[in-house]
Amino acid sequence: MVNVASIQATDEGYRARAGALTLLYLSSPLERPVLRTLMAELTTGVKMQEIGPPDPEFMRMGIFEDSYLLEPADPDHPPGEPIGPDTLLQPTPAGKQVPFIGAVLADWLRRCPQGPLEHGPESGRHMAALLGGWASMAIHALAGGPRSAAQVCEAIQVLDREALDARIDSMLATGLLEQAPGEDPDGEPLVRATEWLRRAVAPLAAAARMEQRFPPGDTAPIAALDVEAAFQLTLPLLKLPRRFRGTCSLAVELEEGVAGSPAGVTARVEDGSVVACERGLDPDAQVAVSGDTGAWLDAVIDRRTEGISSSGERRLAKRILRELHRTLFKGVPPLKIPRRR
Repeated sequence: MVNVASIQATDEGYRARAGALTLLYLSSPLERPVLRTLMAELTTGVKMQEIGPPDPEFMRMGIFEDSYLLEPADPDHPPGEPIGPDTLLQPTPAGKQVPFIGAVLADWLRRCPQGPLEHGPESGRHMAALLGGWASMAIHALAGGPRSAAQVCEAIQVLDREALDARIDSMLATGLLEQAPGEDPDGEPLVRATEWLRRAVAPLAAAARMEQRFPPGDTAPIAALDVEAAFQLTLPLLKLPRRFRGTCSLAVELEEGVAGSPAGVTARVEDGSVVACERGLDPDAQVAVSGDTGAWLDAVIDRRTEGISSSGERRLAKRILRELHRTLFKGVPPLKIPRRR
């Protein structure tokens, strides 16, 4: 069970769950502080403030005034001087990653089971359903298999039942969830993640990597439950050659100060298919793969395995890494960034 609050709190207040605020910001005309409040509302189901229409001045300049993503190209531009419409700009190190995140998000939107979507107003309700489910951890609770709304509500213990039902209904309506066979012990129907929801780990991971490399200050580091949910969602998608079988633990060393490190799962592979994926690291697994969050993100996104170590049947470990990348990021042009030191 998840059974923990999903609010990420610091001395400065709420911080959005890894990846979510960046995707929302790149998909919305609203200012970032407004979106941060909206993320807090999606997390808790509690209305915090009235959100009005976008500010016309922000709509005019918008992201072009964001010093996190863009900066004056002139190195002699006086600090603090306003950026005008004629100011020549260049992307910051964080901003250089935006086209890649956009490409990953566009690739995911094109795979919508209800028909290809374009990034923009057309996909707004789908993005809201995804990010609301991720922020509130409803998706985390469903990552391991089918559950009823009552079971999800009990697991996350953040949203009340009415808010959780609305969240699940929105994910059903947008193709992120589907009805599953069977019922819970109280007779409630079960729902489960669709393949499209499982593939949503790709844009979330790309956004989380940018946040990790260049912390904006209003987002939380990757948490243990994020790691476990990402593996449980994506590993069942893998298609390995039938000769591969065995148990494999996948461990992620979290950032300093983040609880639950190392986090991960233990997967069981039979005839090339992942037939089970449980939270936790089995010390008796036949294969063990480990690395920190940055190394794992680079391995899955770019197939760069510096910082990833493995023991046991290394061929299985190598194949799992290869197939994670191929399944989530094949067809998206790689981002050219300096190699990790």
